[in-house]
Amino acid sequence: MAKENVSVTREEVVDSRIKVTRSTSEHEQTVNALLKHEKVDITRIPKGERVDVMPDIREEDGVLIVPVVEEEIEIVRKLVLKEELHIRKTRQEIPFEEVVTLRKQQISVSKDDNDT
Repeated sequence: MAKENVSVTREEVVDSRIKVTRSTSEHEQTVNALLKHEKVDITRIPKGERVDVMPDIREEDGVLIVPVVEEEIEIVRKLVLKEELHIRKTRQEIPFEEVVTLRKQQISVSKDDNDT
């Protein structure tokens, strides 16, 4: 009785190679921006007015008014508006310039055919 056997083998063959390179370049660039700055001025306005209820915080002509009260003791307790804080905001725009370094990368892909 005769018997045949089969044997299979694999061989890896490289027929080409890929080369990837990356390079980085730098360049200077000026950044311009307009920065905003707010300033607050507080003015104390003495009042000395008697009030029956606590006054509300209010805004008049762009000025935030914060009432400050204290109690005075008499036979009857009453609120006295001692002062108001008038808070006015002013805006200022300030030019801003700075030189920054930016990086940029480039990719190059090339194929080398193998002579084997």
